[in-house]
Amino acid sequence: MSTIVRTPVYIELDRRRELVFDLNTEALIQGANPGDLSLWMKIGEKKDEKTGEVKDTLDVNLQNLRTYLWACLYRDSRENDELLTLEDVGALINTQKRCTIAFLKVRQAMNQYYGHEPGEKKARA
Repeated sequence: MSTIVRTPVYIELDRRRELVFDLNTEALIQGANPGDLSLWMKIGEKKDEKTGEVKDTLDVNLQNLRTYLWACLYRDSRENDELLTLEDVGALINTQKRCTIAFLKVRQAMNQYYGHEPGEKKARA
């Protein structure tokens, strides 16, 4: 059996922290928020001027982003003898820039878990 080596995903918050997305992360997310788990929420609709097609306008679901980030930081916080709550994680994101960075880093960690790394071909079902 070969081992897949993933590039660690780090984020600078109160300190440099590693984000990990694995099966445990998914279970934490589902346990914390058994409802809608999407990182996106519909905030309206917009008509495509070229095609006339009406498309959803999406924005980041901040409640779910906080949950995903909390779950991705779980291993790092445990290894550092911390017990971060959802509110603690939310307080670490104290600027819009950090929110954007957190979203991008969570997506990077998720993409590695789901096998969508840059330059990697998607597996066929």
